[in-house]
Amino acid sequence: MKLQWFHVLLALKEGPLHGYAIQRAVLDATRDQLTLWPATLYRALGALEEEGLIQQVQTPPGESEDQRRLYYALTDRGLERLRVEADDMLRWAEAARETP
Repeated sequence: MKLQWFHVLLALKEGPLHGYAIQRAVLDATRDQLTLWPATLYRALGALEEEGLIQQVQTPPGESEDQRRLYYALTDRGLERLRVEADDMLRWAEAARETP
C-alpha cells in the first residue's frame, strides 16, 4: 500500500473528515514530513473509495454544511486493511532492528 494511502486511512480512523482536514491530520501525524498536495490527496481518495476502503458520508453532526466539502469515512474493510498494513509495518521495523 502506498504510504499516502496508509496515512489517509490512519487519519480517517478517528472519524469522518473532509479533504483539507485529512491533509492537516496527515501533516500533524507526520510532524510536517508528508504533505498531501491536492492532486495526490484526491487521487488517493478516489483509489481508496474504488477499493472499498473508504466511502463518502453525510456531513457529521456539528459540522457546518458546505456543498464544497465532501466527507469520507473508513469502511469496515478499510479499518481491517489499516490494521493489516500496520501489523506488516511493525514486523518490517522489528526485522530492521534485529542484530545481524
